[in-house]
Amino acid sequence: MTASTNESRPRSGQRPEPRLRSVPDQDADVTELDKVRADRLTAAQQRRAATRTRDLCALLHERPDLVGVHAPADFSIDALRWCV
Repeated sequence: MTASTNESRPRSGQRPEPRLRSVPDQDADVTELDKVRADRLTAAQQRRAATRTRDLCALLHERPDLVGVHAPADFSIDALRWCV
């Protein structure tokens, strides 16, 4: 029994061979749907990032006393200043 158990395991330092499975035709539609979802997710993330940046700029414009309090915020504002 021990010999058969040891033979089925890969030896140390060796990777087991990946198991390949065939992809049915139905999965092709799911792949396209996944691409659309990924595109929508990316667009939503970009919109949220733009909103956060806009709000941070507005906050620091309204409250100049906050400049220098949080270094990442200052960095973001400087980056925006140089990009626009």
